[in-house]
Amino acid sequence: MRALLLVAVLVIAACGNDTAEPEEAAVVETVDLDETPTVVAPTPTPTPAAPTPTPMPATPTATPESTALPFPELLAFPELLVWPRFEPETWPRTPDEAAAGFAQQVARGERAAEPRPAVQSDTTATAELPRLAEDGSPFGLASTIHMQQVQLADGTLTWVVISAQSDDIVVESPMAGELLADGAVVVGEGQGFEGTIVFQIEDQDGLLGSAFAQGGALGENLPFETQLPFNERPASGDWATLTGFTDSAADGSLSALTMLPMRLVDGS
Repeated sequence: MRALLLVAVLVIAACGNDTAEPEEAAVVETVDLDETPTVVAPTPTPTPAAPTPTPMPATPTATPESTALPFPELLAFPELLVWPRFEPETWPRTPDEAAAGFAQQVARGERAAEPRPAVQSDTTATAELPRLAEDGSPFGLASTIHMQQVQLADGTLTWVVISAQSDDIVVESPMAGELLADGAVVVGEGQGFEGTIVFQIEDQDGLLGSAFAQGGALGENLPFETQLPFNERPASGDWATLTGFTDSAADGSLSALTMLPMRLVDGS
């Protein structure tokens, strides 16, 4: 019996040794699984977000293109101007030439003072037109001449007068470039000798109509309102000039001048 029991113990022990070996193989497999996280390490893929700042430098390149042109707003010869009305023999090449020509041809010639030197800013310029004293010396301010550089059809650059505005005759309505019909009402504030301000409307063929407005006097602007009739009814779209002026009580020289470009419309 003892011999049989000893054999049974040896058989059981041998069976126990056989089952232990597969357990060691399972341990080897778990070690291999632990190494797989190293493959997941490349997940820091967010790094491609870095290229997004690169488009930023592209935007500044747009600004040099806009400043490359010396005159960014070259215009064809505009209808809406107050001088010159017709194609002259020679076009003024500087703002001073334009202001001087305007004063001689429009602002009373001999009874208009010589404009002060123009102040230019790129393609626009202004020049002050003073009043004229009895002894011929300039004083005060009759009007400020507004000019613009434009390009003619042949490519020539020239200067034209687009408006003249006086602090003594401020036209609030109609606005420059607005459609103007027969009997339009001119509204604003101003002053003149005995409060009288003369308004005229002209087209390329001459005077169409005139009216008087009553404003302030002796250095005080007062509101005015006057109806401006036409002697004829122009076709829609024709251009014209609305002029308001006052004269000196002493010698009839120009005291104040406002000129605005307009478009005429047939009010019939």
